[in-house]
Amino acid sequence: MLALAVSLLLPSCSSTRPFADTDFFASPDVPLEEKLVSGGGIRTDVPMPEMYFDAAGYLARLTGLVAGAQDYVIITTFLGSSCPGLDDFYNLLAAKAEAGVDVYLIIDGVSSYDMTASADNMFPLYFLRDSGVNLIEYNPLSGMNLIQPGTLLVREHRKMVVVDGRWCTIGGMNMNYISLGADNIDLQRDSMYVFDSPSLARALVSQFVIIWNESSVNKIDADDFVIQEEREGGIEAYLFNQGPGSEASMAAMYASLFSSAREEIVMLPYLAFFDERMYSCLEDALARGVKVTIYVPIDSREYVQGALFYDYHRLVEAGFDVQMEYTGADTGRPLLHQKLCVVDGRYTVIGSSNINFRSMGLSHELALVMDSREFAEASLEQVASLAEGMQPLTLEDALSLKEELGNLFSYLFSYFGG
Repeated sequence: MLALAVSLLLPSCSSTRPFADTDFFASPDVPLEEKLVSGGGIRTDVPMPEMYFDAAGYLARLTGLVAGAQDYVIITTFLGSSCPGLDDFYNLLAAKAEAGVDVYLIIDGVSSYDMTASADNMFPLYFLRDSGVNLIEYNPLSGMNLIQPGTLLVREHRKMVVVDGRWCTIGGMNMNYISLGADNIDLQRDSMYVFDSPSLARALVSQFVIIWNESSVNKIDADDFVIQEEREGGIEAYLFNQGPGSEASMAAMYASLFSSAREEIVMLPYLAFFDERMYSCLEDALARGVKVTIYVPIDSREYVQGALFYDYHRLVEAGFDVQMEYTGADTGRPLLHQKLCVVDGRYTVIGSSNINFRSMGLSHELALVMDSREFAEASLEQVASLAEGMQPLTLEDALSLKEELGNLFSYLFSYFGG
């Protein structure tokens, strides 16, 4: 029944697309830069970012940036809610709005239906409107959406902040209990990156205005948001901002990178639900002699883990080096929610996008491809620290996990909706 329901939803979802729309992106003979631009990547230069892998450190930095805001603060998050650990931050947003700073906040419409540990520790953010914060929910559950249920598959999954046309943050942390507000095992392991980059701010603001105007009767204009003077970036980058008004495609981006790899692909995919085109592109890389290493987590949520265990064996059968945590959150290791991809020790992908079917076309996603060996090296060092608690997943173990704990219905639900 679940498979039938999903099949009925998909035809009404116009944003669904295959992993790579054409063989152009999967060709190893086309220059990578050409493929990235053709796939909707916006060429920009950025400085080396500040890297945060701990929630407390990032929250303190973000709080400082918002406290210093003079003109505006723009925020997009998939899951947004308050809790005791985030009270001070949200009170600061309210205070800045009351002081005349323009504060715009988009949260996804599923925020109130959070299925993580945040569900028992959250308060809705509607109170911010009383202080003048401009807050909207993207694609909330409504009668109109229920008439066209396919629209409910399209979610606002991006996580980003822009302050005063200069400071930008992107990554995988939501603005809720498990991402920023917990002080125990519930706190996920994740990453956020802070850039001092007006050029990146301009691109992010432009896309934010489009999604805001699509969702709100109170229209805004990109010209209303002042961008600071350009600063020298130093790192060549390509911004993929997949959503309304953009040609950016996560499918094209990853297909381009995988097909151009010559030595190694390292992935933290979080939810590794690959479609056939993704498998094909990665297997082609293996055939060229590229090593593909995938680090997969244990998820304490039974329905998610049942979905992952149902499919992990395919990763091993394909020939990938799969490293898995054999211990989960209940034994002392918080959920690894980070999303990362490093190709040939040079190209690094950071942002909100999982490396799975859903992020390729069903969600609005944000990713930045950075061409920097220095940044790639730093990223791989951090991956190595995570890998200390992992072991190779053998085919025997993967098949055993599927037999004992895998769940087909959870897999179908997570494949399209996770």
